[in-house]
Amino acid sequence: MAMTGSTPCSSMSNHTKERVTMTKVTLENFYSNLIAQHEEREMRQKKLEKVMEEEGLKDEEKRLRRSAHARKETEFLRLKRTRLGLEDFESLKVIGRGAFGEVKKKKPQSISKVSNIS
Repeated sequence: MAMTGSTPCSSMSNHTKERVTMTKVTLENFYSNLIAQHEEREMRQKKLEKVMEEEGLKDEEKRLRRSAHARKETEFLRLKRTRLGLEDFESLKVIGRGAFGEVKKKKPQSISKVSNIS
């Protein structure tokens, strides 16, 4: 049965309505976060421009700073997208066992900070 614009909402099951609502909220949150992140990047760019103007930098120095800033922004965005997995941690020792598995003391391979992971 195809849904059309004239089909009343009451013909949908409660489960479908809940799923539609959850999807709508998820999409709204996703795009509002994207907009907020974009505004933060613009604010950092404006702050950089203001600082460079106050320092009275030459055009070449401004270009170099903008380039460095763009590299930092790109690296930041890349790191935000990174997903961590068990292979990213070095196991130090088992600190507990339970019905759902083991709790191990681990540290990230690239950092010296120690974390507990079950």
